[in-house]
Amino acid sequence: MSWVEERDRLIAETLAFVKEVSGNQPELAAKLTVAVDAEMKAAENPKQIVPEPAQPMKLTDLREDIRNRVASFKARQQEMQDKREADYQEVIAKVRATLEQRS
Repeated sequence: MSWVEERDRLIAETLAFVKEVSGNQPELAAKLTVAVDAEMKAAENPKQIVPEPAQPMKLTDLREDIRNRVASFKARQQEMQDKREADYQEVIAKVRATLEQRS
């Protein structure tokens, strides 16, 4: 069997399969259309949600918030510096111990 015959046979099988599978599609399509139409009608008039107006922050509250954030940032920076220093001391101690063993 040549590749052309095999191709033609495969195309014929595929077309037969498509016809077999797509036999009852109009009924299903009508059901889907009705369901989609109902969903769209329900979604056409959404409820209006009005957000509550935001309360303006007092200047003192804003300053206090900034102070708290800066203090938190400084504390975190100090923690990181302390950790770096501890790691440095640990590495230096290991290096010195290694050098002393070699001497």
